[in-house]
Amino acid sequence: MKKTLTLLVAMAMLISVIMPTAVKAIPGDDLRIIPVIVNGLKVRFPDTEPYINTDGRTMVPVRFVSEKLGAEVLWEHDTQTAIVNYEEKSIRLPLDSKHISVNGNEEELDTAAEKHEGRTMVPLRFVSEVLGSQVKWDDDAHSVQIIDEAYQKKIDAGEVKLDPWGREYVDEFYNGWMNLKDLELYGFYEQFSWASPESEEFITGIKGWTFKTFADQWGEHIKDYYAAQLNVDYRTIDKSSFTQQLMKNMSGRSDYEMYQNEQIISEYVDWVKENKIIAKGYADPELSQVSKTDSIISVPVYFKFKIISAEDTSQVFLDNWKVSPASDSFELEKEVWYGGYAYLGLNTNAGNYKQEHYAVDRFENMFTKLTYKYEILQ
Repeated sequence: MKKTLTLLVAMAMLISVIMPTAVKAIPGDDLRIIPVIVNGLKVRFPDTEPYINTDGRTMVPVRFVSEKLGAEVLWEHDTQTAIVNYEEKSIRLPLDSKHISVNGNEEELDTAAEKHEGRTMVPLRFVSEVLGSQVKWDDDAHSVQIIDEAYQKKIDAGEVKLDPWGREYVDEFYNGWMNLKDLELYGFYEQFSWASPESEEFITGIKGWTFKTFADQWGEHIKDYYAAQLNVDYRTIDKSSFTQQLMKNMSGRSDYEMYQNEQIISEYVDWVKENKIIAKGYADPELSQVSKTDSIISVPVYFKFKIISAEDTSQVFLDNWKVSPASDSFELEKEVWYGGYAYLGLNTNAGNYKQEHYAVDRFENMFTKLTYKYEILQ
């Protein structure tokens, strides 16, 4: 009997080597957020965010994107298949298969639908080719704009106006803000009613450079900086690469200040290991809402984060670790997504204050007193 079991195990191991297994594309190393704008409105995802997988394909949650376009999304558990009913189309998307069915006719996607963190993710090509919407990839902003035929007609007729990132104005400027419809829906202007943004004066007063060009550069610094700070894992964090990613996105300072910052980051990495921190998150700067006071460019940023592991949840991120009296530090819940806005400052040590030199000014942005508000996402 023992010999028979040994033989069966050996055969199983041999078959596993000979027979190819299904290879799933998984999220790649790029942890920057990918904003998705559908018909002029930015989509807020309650948990799983779009990502670029190891096949180089942009994957989006099929439910939230499809529903924003007016589709009905169902889940067939027995066959592990997502069903999307859109206009006169019934679309079946089996997990881990490139082959889908549209009104009974088989079609092939460039990468398979996949399950990630409990959500069915489909390639962006699905939205354009199967749902028939126009998809634009904005490489500078690292974002996606999706427009269906009906909304495009509104744009062509001048019924709606879009900002440089494809988001719909309510009023181009109102109370100093560049007023966007989605931010109004999310309560952004109520939260920052105390602010005197002077966004209109700053944005419209720009001379000799294109606002979006430099705003995208600022946004890149913010996204890349927080791709490191919010995504930490005590089991794998590398002090050198972590420090490098943060420092390259901070504004240039004196050699002494840079040395101090590097020391602070080094001590924080030691704390990550001691506190057994695992966390993930994203930063999404609202670049149409920027303003400037003296040398500081202020950017409202939407932060989304989750603590997976930590012995002390009041000090998880660099922004709420050993904080100064200007910031808050308090216990946060594990295994829930938080989302909300805070202000972040950009600065430069360049004497001429040229826009291309601006980058993240300091630590402690997410929890500065009286400037942030987070809630658990449902």
